[in-house]
Amino acid sequence: MRVLQPGEFFHKVSFGADVVNRGAVLLECEWCGGSFELGTMLGGVFRGGAVLAGTFSGVAFVDGDWRGGTWLCGYDDQGSYRPRGDSPPYGSPGR
Repeated sequence: MRVLQPGEFFHKVSFGADVVNRGAVLLECEWCGGSFELGTMLGGVFRGGAVLAGTFSGVAFVDGDWRGGTWLCGYDDQGSYRPRGDSPPYGSPGR
């Protein structure tokens, strides 16, 4: 398992199910199944996994388990824009 820590920065990297974010900043990255526990995602695509906390801005949230976090803006799986506070309405994967 790989753990991303505060102070780390990644640009245009794809992360899989074996990754946990505990504070890193992701810019235009792809998240595919890991656990997002803390940190920031700016742009990019969230394809799956669990969001427990963190900040999301300009992200396309395609699928995943939204349990917490701060949603600043982005798009849902239908391509609809969701403004600040209107986080993806998903309770669990495979809704």
